[in-house]
Amino acid sequence: MTLCLGGWIAIEINPKKETKVKIVMVGGGGACIVCANTLRLLGNPAQIDIYTRRERTAYTPCEQPFVLRDTLSFEDMFYAAPPWFEKKRIGLHTEKNVDSIDREKKIIKTDGKEIPYDILVINTGASNKMPDIPGLVGDRVHFLTTELRYAKKIESIMPEGKRAAILGGGIIGLEMAESLIKKGYVSVSIIVSSNSLLSQQLDPDMGEKLNPLIKGAGVSVQLSASVIRAESGKDEIRLFLSNGETVEADWVLVAKGIIPDVELAKIAGLKIGKTGGIEVNQYLQTSDPSIYAAGDCIEGWNMLNGEKTITALATHSNRNGRVIGRNIHFGNTVPFLGSLNTFGAEIFGTTVVSVGITESAAKREGLEVLSLVRKGTTRKKMFSGEDFWSKLIADPDKQTLLGAQMLGPREVSKIGERVILMIGEEIPLGKISQYETIFSPPLSNAYDLITNEVDILINELLKMGESVIWN
Repeated sequence: MTLCLGGWIAIEINPKKETKVKIVMVGGGGACIVCANTLRLLGNPAQIDIYTRRERTAYTPCEQPFVLRDTLSFEDMFYAAPPWFEKKRIGLHTEKNVDSIDREKKIIKTDGKEIPYDILVINTGASNKMPDIPGLVGDRVHFLTTELRYAKKIESIMPEGKRAAILGGGIIGLEMAESLIKKGYVSVSIIVSSNSLLSQQLDPDMGEKLNPLIKGAGVSVQLSASVIRAESGKDEIRLFLSNGETVEADWVLVAKGIIPDVELAKIAGLKIGKTGGIEVNQYLQTSDPSIYAAGDCIEGWNMLNGEKTITALATHSNRNGRVIGRNIHFGNTVPFLGSLNTFGAEIFGTTVVSVGITESAAKREGLEVLSLVRKGTTRKKMFSGEDFWSKLIADPDKQTLLGAQMLGPREVSKIGERVILMIGEEIPLGKISQYETIFSPPLSNAYDLITNEVDILINELLKMGESVIWN
Protein backbone atom coordinates (compact mmCIF):
# COMPACT_ATOMS: atom_id res chain seq x y z
CA MET A 1 0.00 0.00 0.00
CA THR A 2 1.24 3.49 -0.79
CA LEU A 3 0.82 6.18 1.82
CA CYS A 4 0.50 9.46 -0.06
CA LEU A 5 0.86 12.67 1.91
CA GLY A 6 -0.70 15.43 -0.13
CA GLY A 7 1.55 14.80 -3.10
CA TRP A 8 4.65 15.74 -1.12
CA ILE A 9 5.94 12.37 0.08
CA ALA A 10 5.04 8.75 -0.47
CA ILE A 11 5.92 5.90 1.88
CA GLU A 12 5.67 2.31 0.75
CA ILE A 13 3.97 0.11 3.34
CA ASN A 14 4.40 -3.57 2.55
CA PRO A 15 2.77 -5.84 5.12
CA LYS A 16 5.05 -8.69 3.96
CA LYS A 17 8.15 -6.77 5.06
CA GLU A 18 9.37 -6.53 8.66
CA THR A 19 9.95 -2.78 8.39
CA LYS A 20 7.07 -0.72 9.67
CA VAL A 21 6.40 2.95 9.30
CA LYS A 22 7.57 4.71 12.46
CA ILE A 23 5.15 7.29 13.81
CA VAL A 24 6.45 9.40 16.68
CA MET A 25 4.15 11.69 18.67
CA VAL A 26 5.43 14.47 20.89
CA GLY A 27 3.35 15.91 23.72
CA GLY A 28 1.05 13.19 24.99
CA GLY A 29 -2.14 15.28 24.93
CA GLY A 30 -5.56 14.13 23.82
CA ALA A 31 -4.84 14.66 20.11
CA CYS A 32 -1.91 12.21 20.20
CA ILE A 33 -3.88 9.54 22.02
CA VAL A 34 -6.92 9.90 19.75
CA CYS A 35 -4.68 9.86 16.66
CA ALA A 36 -2.92 6.69 17.81
CA ASN A 37 -6.21 4.99 18.65
CA THR A 38 -7.71 6.02 15.30
CA LEU A 39 -4.79 4.36 13.50
CA ARG A 40 -5.24 1.16 15.46
CA LEU A 41 -9.01 1.11 14.87
CA LEU A 42 -8.25 1.39 11.14
CA GLY A 43 -5.94 -1.60 11.44
CA ASN A 44 -2.79 0.42 10.76
CA PRO A 45 0.29 -1.68 11.66
CA ALA A 46 2.73 1.23 12.10
CA GLN A 47 5.06 1.46 15.07
CA ILE A 48 3.63 4.23 17.26
CA ASP A 49 5.52 5.89 20.11
CA ILE A 50 4.33 8.79 22.27
CA TYR A 51 6.85 10.90 24.19
CA THR A 52 5.57 13.16 26.96
CA ARG A 53 7.22 15.14 29.74
CA ARG A 54 4.27 14.29 31.98
CA GLU A 55 4.49 11.64 34.66
CA ARG A 56 1.12 10.28 33.49
CA THR A 57 -1.13 11.05 30.56
CA ALA A 58 -4.58 10.21 29.17
CA TYR A 59 -6.64 12.49 31.41
CA THR A 60 -9.09 15.35 30.89
CA PRO A 61 -7.48 18.66 32.02
CA CYS A 62 -10.85 20.49 31.89
CA GLU A 63 -11.90 18.55 34.98
CA GLN A 64 -9.28 20.08 37.29
CA PRO A 65 -11.58 22.75 38.82
CA PHE A 66 -14.06 19.99 39.68
CA VAL A 67 -11.32 17.97 41.37
CA LEU A 68 -10.40 21.03 43.42
CA ARG A 69 -14.02 21.35 44.65
CA ASP A 70 -14.12 17.60 45.49
CA THR A 71 -16.69 16.68 42.83
CA LEU A 72 -14.08 14.36 41.30
CA SER A 73 -10.74 12.92 42.36
CA PHE A 74 -7.55 13.20 40.34
CA GLU A 75 -7.87 9.50 39.50
CA ASP A 76 -11.37 10.11 38.07
CA MET A 77 -9.79 12.31 35.39
CA PHE A 78 -7.93 9.44 33.71
CA TYR A 79 -9.58 7.62 30.82
CA ALA A 80 -6.75 5.22 29.88
CA ALA A 81 -4.10 3.38 31.89
CA PRO A 82 -0.77 1.82 30.79
CA PRO A 83 -2.37 -1.60 30.03
CA TRP A 84 -4.59 0.12 27.44
CA PHE A 85 -1.54 1.46 25.62
CA GLU A 86 0.08 -1.98 25.76
CA LYS A 87 -3.05 -3.62 24.35
CA LYS A 88 -3.11 -1.07 21.51
CA ARG A 89 0.62 -1.60 20.88
CA ILE A 90 1.33 2.09 21.50
CA GLY A 91 4.70 2.84 23.08
CA LEU A 92 4.14 5.35 25.91
CA HIS A 93 7.30 7.10 27.12
CA THR A 94 6.57 9.33 30.12
CA GLU A 95 8.82 11.91 31.80
CA LYS A 96 10.69 12.41 28.54
CA ASN A 97 11.62 15.90 27.40
CA VAL A 98 12.05 16.12 23.64
CA ASP A 99 14.99 18.48 23.21
CA SER A 100 14.98 18.95 19.45
CA ILE A 101 13.77 17.82 16.05
CA ASP A 102 16.22 17.20 13.23
CA ARG A 103 14.03 17.38 10.14
CA GLU A 104 16.81 16.48 7.73
CA LYS A 105 17.74 13.27 9.56
CA LYS A 106 14.10 12.75 10.63
CA ILE A 107 14.93 12.16 14.28
CA ILE A 108 13.92 13.61 17.62
CA LYS A 109 16.40 13.89 20.47
CA THR A 110 15.40 13.00 24.00
CA ASP A 111 17.63 12.23 27.00
CA GLY A 112 20.65 12.11 24.70
CA LYS A 113 19.05 9.51 22.46
CA GLU A 114 18.12 9.86 18.80
CA ILE A 115 14.69 8.48 17.93
CA PRO A 116 13.98 8.08 14.18
CA TYR A 117 10.59 8.79 12.66
CA ASP A 118 8.90 8.56 9.29
CA ILE A 119 5.96 10.70 10.44
CA LEU A 120 5.97 13.05 13.40
CA VAL A 121 2.93 14.46 15.25
CA ILE A 122 3.41 17.52 17.46
CA ASN A 123 0.91 18.05 20.27
CA THR A 124 2.88 20.22 22.70
CA GLY A 125 -0.11 22.17 24.03
CA ALA A 126 0.11 25.64 25.52
CA SER A 127 1.43 27.48 28.54
CA ASN A 128 -0.24 29.98 30.83
CA LYS A 129 -0.15 33.63 29.77
CA MET A 130 1.63 35.48 32.58
CA PRO A 131 1.02 39.23 32.70
CA ASP A 132 4.02 41.48 33.27
CA ILE A 133 2.94 43.00 36.59
CA PRO A 134 5.55 44.31 39.03
CA GLY A 135 5.53 42.26 42.22
CA LEU A 136 3.31 39.48 40.88
CA VAL A 137 5.78 36.71 41.67
CA GLY A 138 6.48 34.22 44.40
CA ASP A 139 4.78 31.38 46.21
CA ARG A 140 1.44 33.19 46.45
CA VAL A 141 0.96 33.26 42.67
CA HIS A 142 -0.52 30.17 40.99
CA PHE A 143 -2.10 29.06 37.72
CA LEU A 144 -3.64 26.03 36.03
CA THR A 145 -2.41 24.38 32.83
CA THR A 146 -2.96 20.98 31.28
CA GLU A 147 -0.21 19.59 33.57
CA LEU A 148 -1.58 18.23 36.84
CA ARG A 149 1.33 19.32 39.01
CA TYR A 150 0.00 22.89 39.07
CA ALA A 151 -3.46 21.76 40.16
CA LYS A 152 -1.92 19.57 42.87
CA LYS A 153 0.04 22.56 44.12
CA ILE A 154 -3.20 24.57 44.38
CA GLU A 155 -4.85 21.64 46.16
CA SER A 156 -2.08 21.72 48.76
CA ILE A 157 -2.31 25.46 49.46
CA MET A 158 -6.11 25.86 49.34
CA PRO A 159 -6.70 24.81 52.98
CA GLU A 160 -4.12 27.36 54.16
CA GLY A 161 -6.17 30.39 53.09
CA LYS A 162 -9.67 31.81 52.97
CA ARG A 163 -9.15 34.69 50.53
CA ALA A 164 -8.24 34.44 46.86
CA ALA A 165 -7.96 36.83 43.93
CA ILE A 166 -8.46 35.63 40.35
CA LEU A 167 -7.04 37.52 37.38
CA GLY A 168 -9.23 36.85 34.36
CA GLY A 169 -12.93 36.45 33.65
CA GLY A 170 -12.74 33.41 31.40
CA ILE A 171 -13.96 29.90 32.08
CA ILE A 172 -11.03 28.79 34.27
CA GLY A 173 -11.38 31.89 36.45
CA LEU A 174 -15.14 31.44 36.88
CA GLU A 175 -14.99 27.70 37.52
CA MET A 176 -12.22 28.20 40.08
CA ALA A 177 -14.20 30.97 41.77
CA GLU A 178 -17.05 28.50 42.26
CA SER A 179 -14.63 25.85 43.53
CA LEU A 180 -13.23 28.25 46.13
CA ILE A 181 -16.69 29.34 47.32
CA LYS A 182 -17.68 25.69 47.67
CA LYS A 183 -14.49 25.08 49.68
CA GLY A 184 -15.53 27.73 52.17
CA TYR A 185 -13.52 30.75 51.08
CA VAL A 186 -14.90 33.95 52.61
CA SER A 187 -13.42 36.27 49.96
CA VAL A 188 -13.05 35.56 46.25
CA SER A 189 -12.35 38.47 43.92
CA ILE A 190 -12.36 38.29 40.12
CA ILE A 191 -10.45 41.07 38.36
CA VAL A 192 -11.25 41.45 34.66
CA SER A 193 -9.73 43.92 32.20
CA SER A 194 -12.71 43.71 29.82
CA ASN A 195 -16.14 45.19 30.56
CA SER A 196 -17.90 41.81 30.86
CA LEU A 197 -17.31 38.21 31.87
CA LEU A 198 -16.55 35.49 29.31
CA SER A 199 -15.88 38.26 26.79
CA GLN A 200 -14.46 35.81 24.22
CA GLN A 201 -17.68 33.79 24.21
CA LEU A 202 -20.46 36.23 25.19
CA ASP A 203 -21.40 39.72 24.08
CA PRO A 204 -21.75 42.24 26.94
CA ASP A 205 -25.56 42.08 26.82
CA MET A 206 -25.36 38.36 27.61
CA GLY A 207 -22.29 38.47 29.82
CA GLU A 208 -23.92 41.00 32.12
CA LYS A 209 -26.61 38.42 32.94
CA LEU A 210 -23.93 36.44 34.77
CA ASN A 211 -23.02 39.30 37.11
CA PRO A 212 -25.90 38.99 39.62
CA LEU A 213 -25.52 35.20 39.61
CA ILE A 214 -21.84 35.33 40.48
CA LYS A 215 -22.09 38.23 42.92
CA GLY A 216 -25.04 36.52 44.59
CA ALA A 217 -22.79 33.51 45.26
CA GLY A 218 -20.43 35.77 47.20
CA VAL A 219 -17.84 36.56 44.54
CA SER A 220 -16.61 40.13 44.08
CA VAL A 221 -16.30 41.13 40.42
CA GLN A 222 -14.12 44.03 39.28
CA LEU A 223 -14.81 44.79 35.59
CA SER A 224 -12.71 47.08 33.36
CA ALA A 225 -9.93 46.86 35.92
CA SER A 226 -6.36 45.63 35.77
CA VAL A 227 -3.62 45.02 38.33
CA ILE A 228 -0.88 47.62 38.01
CA ARG A 229 1.36 46.22 40.76
CA ALA A 230 1.43 43.70 43.57
CA GLU A 231 3.09 43.50 46.97
CA SER A 232 3.67 40.27 48.88
CA GLY A 233 3.74 40.40 52.66
CA LYS A 234 4.30 37.79 55.32
CA ASP A 235 0.65 36.71 55.42
CA GLU A 236 -0.93 38.08 52.25
CA ILE A 237 -0.53 39.55 48.80
CA ARG A 238 -1.96 42.98 47.94
CA LEU A 239 -3.08 43.90 44.42
CA PHE A 240 -3.28 47.55 43.41
CA LEU A 241 -5.85 48.08 40.66
CA SER A 242 -6.13 50.61 37.86
CA ASN A 243 -9.43 51.86 39.31
CA GLY A 244 -7.71 52.88 42.55
CA GLU A 245 -8.95 49.96 44.63
CA THR A 246 -6.83 47.44 46.50
CA VAL A 247 -7.54 43.71 46.84
CA GLU A 248 -5.97 41.67 49.63
CA ALA A 249 -5.71 37.91 49.30
CA ASP A 250 -3.91 34.88 50.65
CA TRP A 251 -3.01 33.86 47.10
CA VAL A 252 -3.65 34.75 43.47
CA LEU A 253 -4.77 32.60 40.54
CA VAL A 254 -3.64 33.91 37.15
CA ALA A 255 -6.14 32.85 34.47
CA LYS A 256 -5.44 35.29 31.64
CA GLY A 257 -5.42 32.84 28.77
CA ILE A 258 -2.81 30.70 27.05
CA ILE A 259 0.18 30.93 24.72
CA PRO A 260 0.78 28.05 22.24
CA ASP A 261 3.88 26.05 23.15
CA VAL A 262 5.73 26.20 19.83
CA GLU A 263 9.36 26.48 20.91
CA LEU A 264 10.25 22.98 19.72
CA ALA A 265 8.59 23.59 16.36
CA LYS A 266 10.16 27.04 16.00
CA ILE A 267 13.69 25.77 16.64
CA ALA A 268 13.06 23.03 14.06
CA GLY A 269 12.28 25.74 11.50
CA LEU A 270 8.57 25.03 11.12
CA LYS A 271 6.39 27.97 10.11
CA ILE A 272 4.59 29.79 12.91
CA GLY A 273 1.35 31.62 12.10
CA LYS A 274 0.38 35.19 12.95
CA THR A 275 -1.54 34.02 16.04
CA GLY A 276 1.58 32.38 17.46
CA GLY A 277 0.44 28.82 16.73
CA ILE A 278 2.12 26.33 14.42
CA GLU A 279 0.93 26.90 10.85
CA VAL A 280 -0.89 23.89 9.38
CA ASN A 281 -2.70 23.18 6.12
CA GLN A 282 -6.20 21.72 5.75
CA TYR A 283 -4.84 18.22 6.44
CA LEU A 284 -3.10 19.48 9.61
CA GLN A 285 0.37 19.12 8.11
CA THR A 286 2.96 21.66 9.09
CA SER A 287 5.32 23.34 6.61
CA ASP A 288 7.19 20.02 6.69
CA PRO A 289 4.92 17.41 5.05
CA SER A 290 6.33 14.65 7.28
CA ILE A 291 5.16 16.50 10.38
CA TYR A 292 1.58 17.03 11.55
CA ALA A 293 0.50 19.20 14.47
CA ALA A 294 -2.63 19.29 16.61
CA GLY A 295 -4.33 20.79 19.64
CA ASP A 296 -3.64 24.00 21.54
CA CYS A 297 -0.27 24.55 19.81
CA ILE A 298 -1.64 24.99 16.28
CA GLU A 299 -3.07 27.94 14.42
CA GLY A 300 -6.56 26.83 13.45
CA TRP A 301 -9.29 28.75 11.68
CA ASN A 302 -12.92 29.70 11.98
CA MET A 303 -15.18 27.48 9.90
CA LEU A 304 -17.33 30.40 8.75
CA ASN A 305 -14.84 33.05 7.72
CA GLY A 306 -11.46 31.31 7.76
CA GLU A 307 -10.07 33.73 10.36
CA LYS A 308 -6.98 32.29 12.03
CA THR A 309 -7.41 31.46 15.69
CA ILE A 310 -6.11 29.42 18.62
CA THR A 311 -8.79 27.01 19.81
CA ALA A 312 -8.00 25.54 23.22
CA LEU A 313 -10.83 23.02 23.45
CA ALA A 314 -10.75 19.30 24.17
CA THR A 315 -13.22 18.66 21.33
CA HIS A 316 -10.95 20.58 18.93
CA SER A 317 -7.93 18.45 19.93
CA ASN A 318 -9.91 15.23 19.63
CA ARG A 319 -11.11 16.12 16.15
CA ASN A 320 -7.55 17.06 15.18
CA GLY A 321 -6.37 13.63 16.32
CA ARG A 322 -8.99 11.75 14.32
CA VAL A 323 -8.31 13.78 11.18
CA ILE A 324 -4.54 13.24 11.40
CA GLY A 325 -4.96 9.51 12.07
CA ARG A 326 -7.17 9.13 9.00
CA ASN A 327 -4.85 11.20 6.84
CA ILE A 328 -1.81 9.17 7.87
CA HIS A 329 -3.66 5.95 7.09
CA PHE A 330 -5.46 6.88 3.88
CA GLY A 331 -3.24 9.68 2.60
CA ASN A 332 -4.40 13.26 2.77
CA THR A 333 -8.07 12.80 1.97
CA VAL A 334 -9.77 14.23 5.08
CA PRO A 335 -9.68 18.04 5.35
CA PHE A 336 -10.09 19.62 8.76
CA LEU A 337 -13.12 21.93 8.54
CA GLY A 338 -12.07 24.38 11.24
CA SER A 339 -13.81 25.47 14.41
CA LEU A 340 -17.05 27.21 15.28
CA ASN A 341 -15.63 28.32 18.64
CA THR A 342 -18.14 26.07 20.35
CA PHE A 343 -18.22 26.63 24.10
CA GLY A 344 -20.19 25.25 27.01
CA ALA A 345 -19.86 25.51 30.78
CA GLU A 346 -21.85 25.32 33.97
CA ILE A 347 -21.26 28.28 36.27
CA PHE A 348 -22.96 28.42 39.68
CA GLY A 349 -25.75 26.19 38.38
CA THR A 350 -26.31 28.05 35.11
CA THR A 351 -25.31 26.54 31.78
CA VAL A 352 -23.59 28.90 29.36
CA VAL A 353 -23.40 28.03 25.67
CA SER A 354 -21.81 29.92 22.81
CA VAL A 355 -21.17 28.97 19.20
CA GLY A 356 -20.00 30.87 16.14
CA ILE A 357 -19.12 34.54 15.95
CA THR A 358 -20.14 37.06 18.61
CA GLU A 359 -21.70 40.37 17.62
CA SER A 360 -18.68 42.17 19.10
CA ALA A 361 -16.28 40.14 16.95
CA ALA A 362 -18.40 40.68 13.83
CA LYS A 363 -18.40 44.44 14.34
CA ARG A 364 -14.62 44.45 14.84
CA GLU A 365 -14.39 42.83 11.41
CA GLY A 366 -16.66 45.51 9.96
CA LEU A 367 -19.60 43.15 9.40
CA GLU A 368 -23.17 44.38 9.55
CA VAL A 369 -25.28 41.97 11.57
CA LEU A 370 -28.79 41.50 12.89
CA SER A 371 -29.02 40.34 16.50
CA LEU A 372 -31.77 39.53 18.93
CA VAL A 373 -31.91 38.66 22.64
CA ARG A 374 -35.03 36.93 23.96
CA LYS A 375 -36.10 35.11 27.10
CA GLY A 376 -38.18 31.95 26.91
CA THR A 377 -38.86 28.66 28.67
CA THR A 378 -37.81 25.13 27.90
CA ARG A 379 -41.49 24.08 28.26
CA LYS A 380 -44.54 25.18 30.25
CA LYS A 381 -43.84 25.80 33.92
CA MET A 382 -46.40 23.18 35.01
CA PHE A 383 -44.16 20.63 33.29
CA SER A 384 -41.11 21.88 35.22
CA GLY A 385 -40.11 24.23 32.45
CA GLU A 386 -37.24 26.62 33.18
CA ASP A 387 -36.34 30.07 31.89
CA PHE A 388 -33.43 30.60 29.56
CA TRP A 389 -31.94 33.43 27.54
CA SER A 390 -30.96 33.17 23.90
CA LYS A 391 -29.15 35.54 21.56
CA LEU A 392 -28.92 34.94 17.82
CA ILE A 393 -26.57 36.84 15.49
CA ALA A 394 -27.35 36.76 11.75
CA ASP A 395 -25.77 37.92 8.50
CA PRO A 396 -28.47 40.00 6.71
CA ASP A 397 -26.80 39.55 3.31
CA LYS A 398 -26.43 35.77 3.40
CA GLN A 399 -29.53 35.45 5.61
CA THR A 400 -27.78 32.85 7.75
CA LEU A 401 -26.89 32.59 11.42
CA LEU A 402 -23.39 33.64 12.44
CA GLY A 403 -23.60 32.87 16.14
CA ALA A 404 -25.71 31.95 19.12
CA GLN A 405 -25.38 32.45 22.88
CA MET A 406 -27.56 30.92 25.60
CA LEU A 407 -27.84 30.91 29.38
CA GLY A 408 -30.14 28.62 31.34
CA PRO A 409 -30.57 25.03 32.54
CA ARG A 410 -28.46 22.16 31.22
CA GLU A 411 -30.95 21.62 28.40
CA VAL A 412 -29.58 24.66 26.59
CA SER A 413 -26.45 22.66 25.72
CA LYS A 414 -28.65 20.30 23.68
CA ILE A 415 -30.47 23.22 22.08
CA GLY A 416 -27.06 24.67 21.23
CA GLU A 417 -26.02 21.46 19.48
CA ARG A 418 -29.04 21.84 17.19
CA VAL A 419 -28.01 25.42 16.40
CA ILE A 420 -24.39 24.37 15.67
CA LEU A 421 -25.52 22.60 12.50
CA MET A 422 -27.66 25.57 11.44
CA ILE A 423 -24.60 27.82 11.71
CA GLY A 424 -22.01 25.43 10.30
CA GLU A 425 -24.12 24.41 7.32
CA GLU A 426 -25.20 28.04 6.73
CA ILE A 427 -28.86 27.08 6.51
CA PRO A 428 -31.00 30.07 5.40
CA LEU A 429 -33.17 31.64 8.10
CA GLY A 430 -36.25 31.05 5.94
CA LYS A 431 -35.50 27.33 5.86
CA ILE A 432 -34.80 27.13 9.61
CA SER A 433 -38.19 28.75 10.22
CA GLN A 434 -39.90 25.88 8.41
CA TYR A 435 -38.13 23.05 10.22
CA GLU A 436 -40.35 21.03 12.51
CA THR A 437 -39.16 20.60 16.09
CA ILE A 438 -39.82 17.74 18.47
CA PHE A 439 -42.84 18.62 20.57
CA SER A 440 -44.87 17.17 23.39
CA PRO A 441 -46.08 19.30 26.34
CA PRO A 442 -43.83 17.54 28.90
CA LEU A 443 -40.84 17.89 26.54
CA SER A 444 -40.91 21.28 24.87
CA ASN A 445 -42.94 24.16 23.44
CA ALA A 446 -44.77 23.91 20.13
CA TYR A 447 -43.24 27.26 19.15
CA ASP A 448 -39.73 27.06 20.53
CA LEU A 449 -37.57 30.08 21.37
CA ILE A 450 -35.00 29.53 18.58
CA THR A 451 -37.68 29.36 15.86
CA ASN A 452 -39.38 32.37 17.40
CA GLU A 453 -36.16 34.39 17.26
CA VAL A 454 -35.47 33.28 13.69
CA ASP A 455 -38.96 34.42 12.66
CA ILE A 456 -38.35 37.83 14.25
CA LEU A 457 -35.07 38.14 12.34
CA ILE A 458 -36.94 37.26 9.13
CA ASN A 459 -39.43 40.02 9.87
CA GLU A 460 -36.54 42.44 10.25
CA LEU A 461 -35.27 41.40 6.82
CA LEU A 462 -38.71 41.99 5.34
CA LYS A 463 -38.84 45.45 6.94
CA MET A 464 -35.51 46.19 5.24
CA GLY A 465 -37.11 45.31 1.90
CA GLU A 466 -35.10 42.12 1.49
CA SER A 467 -36.36 39.10 -0.46
CA VAL A 468 -36.25 36.21 1.98
CA ILE A 469 -34.54 32.97 0.93
CA TRP A 470 -37.07 30.28 1.81
CA ASN A 471 -35.20 27.17 0.69
